[in-house]
Amino acid sequence: MIDIELLEELVVFEEYGTLSATAEHLMITAPSVTRAMKKLEDQLGVKLFDREVNRIYLNKTGKLVAEKAKLVLQAEKDLQKTATNFDKMQQYINIGAVSPGPAIYLDNSQDQYKQELTFCPNLIKDEDIISDLKNYQARLIFTTDEILDDKEIESMFIGTEQLAVKVDKNSPLANKKSVTYKDLSGLSFVVARNIGIWKDIIEENIPNAKFLYQQDLNALDMLTQIQTFPVFRTNLTEYSKYHEPDADRIIIPIEDENNSIELFGTYLVDQRPILQPFLKDVAQNWPTGF
Repeated sequence: MIDIELLEELVVFEEYGTLSATAEHLMITAPSVTRAMKKLEDQLGVKLFDREVNRIYLNKTGKLVAEKAKLVLQAEKDLQKTATNFDKMQQYINIGAVSPGPAIYLDNSQDQYKQELTFCPNLIKDEDIISDLKNYQARLIFTTDEILDDKEIESMFIGTEQLAVKVDKNSPLANKKSVTYKDLSGLSFVVARNIGIWKDIIEENIPNAKFLYQQDLNALDMLTQIQTFPVFRTNLTEYSKYHEPDADRIIIPIEDENNSIELFGTYLVDQRPILQPFLKDVAQNWPTGF
């Protein structure tokens, strides 16, 4: 059986090219590297190096083995990561989402569910949904589309997320029961930076608007306390723990095309016995208004 540590040393040697540089990078002695490379040759039963006085260098076989070793080492890392993620997944439901609303809502309402919930720190990209589920990065991902083209994955419709705007009580919009995107034309908004699909929706639908994006949610909430810029909320994010109660602002639903998105709970089919009952509870409790 080939020693993984020997493959690691071979890859380092392929990168640095000399025994001394390899030893310095690995923080060992050059003779230790020499012995390790000889041991690897013995384990493989082939010569990996051409040798000269005070120097060795990879031959064609050695270069091939070094490239293959990189793949083996990456596969070993992937296996370790997958095993760790799977083991952790048995203890709780780790939730990811392509937009922030579902995670914010569930984080605020954890006491309604018997399952222990944890949340991915970053939004999931559409192109990573399938791989993140299969690598157990997330046990459940809230998506804006139903996954239909993979037999190992299924989706369950949960509800919609509707967009609203929160304005200062002295704003000309404050007396409206609802607004359109056109009503918001030319305004400046304070907006969380990582809002997934909502970023494209507001930028494409509100004419001549300016969006002041903020990375830190606490800083964003502080800005809303000291400035009168309107902010966006949804039926899922309105009661976020990041938002302080604000009696000086009024929330107004946006009634227009592209003012809502459908959300699906997406998961591996073999997780159905655990996740379907949970998702049915989520759908039953899903907020439908403001």
